[in-house]
Amino acid sequence: MMSSRFIVRGSQLVKLLRFVVIAFLYLPLTVNCQQPTAVLRADSTQIQIGDHLNIRLTVKSPNNLVFSFPAMKDTLGNLEMVSASKIDTSTEGSNKILSQLYTVSAYDSGEFHAGPVKIYFKNSNGELDSVLSNDIPVTVNTLNVDTTKPFKAIKAPLDVPYSWREFIPYIIGSVVLLIAIIVGFLLWRKYSKPKTVVIERPKPKDPAHIWARKELKKLEEEKVWQGDDVKLYYSRLTDVLRLYVEYRYGWYAMESTTEEIQTEIENYNLKEKAKENMLSILRAADLVKFAKMIPMPDANIRAMESAYKFIDFTEPNENKTEEKK
Repeated sequence: MMSSRFIVRGSQLVKLLRFVVIAFLYLPLTVNCQQPTAVLRADSTQIQIGDHLNIRLTVKSPNNLVFSFPAMKDTLGNLEMVSASKIDTSTEGSNKILSQLYTVSAYDSGEFHAGPVKIYFKNSNGELDSVLSNDIPVTVNTLNVDTTKPFKAIKAPLDVPYSWREFIPYIIGSVVLLIAIIVGFLLWRKYSKPKTVVIERPKPKDPAHIWARKELKKLEEEKVWQGDDVKLYYSRLTDVLRLYVEYRYGWYAMESTTEEIQTEIENYNLKEKAKENMLSILRAADLVKFAKMIPMPDANIRAMESAYKFIDFTEPNENKTEEKK
């Protein structure tokens, strides 16, 4: 009877011990799932000066916790920060995993460290808490220089032959620049050319044909060519005719050459005889003034008569009007 009771109690004790052992085995796992962890892992713990080293920060925590990763812009520990990736998020059962990759470097030799990194979060009670990562020691080595070997001469730059394709941008740029210079020069010539300013002379009180006849009469009475001043005679004669067409038609012939007048006169409704009279006087005057020709006396008289006839042909009256084309 006693032995059977002992056996029964012994089996219950074994079950109890087994339960306690299993509970202790699962307790760390339960704690780990509730408490977040932060781990730094590096590709290596040794680099050369100036080399880049990748270090990943991994945080594992329950889904209901909200984390705030530190903004490490300059350094990670005492290593220079080169870049930082975006935070990646994944799930593992009831836990979430946050990870961020940092690229660091060092520009001096010696012993450095990456971390530790403190990450803040709000716990299940809404209180601010933090978790601290591990610290990774990093050794930065200098370049190995064999001082027993002699220094080598610096190699000259390699001569690489040019390709014609390399000159295409310069050729296109030169052509465009040349075209721009030509266009700019043409525009400058077009718009910077000084315009001829015509100063309107005061008109006489008499009508143009009356004024012209008076001036011709005055020149005729002064007998200029009879006094051997033929050049002055033709200059005054042509000036009277030029001013007459200016007062009569608004045509500034005083500033025009004989060739220009011959072209411009076609724009006015003048009789052919009127055109011939004026052009004959202008051509004779050019020969006297520029070719120093001495005309015969009767030629001087005919020039005066032609001037009177030109005024007669162009004089306005009720039966005849001249209009500009």
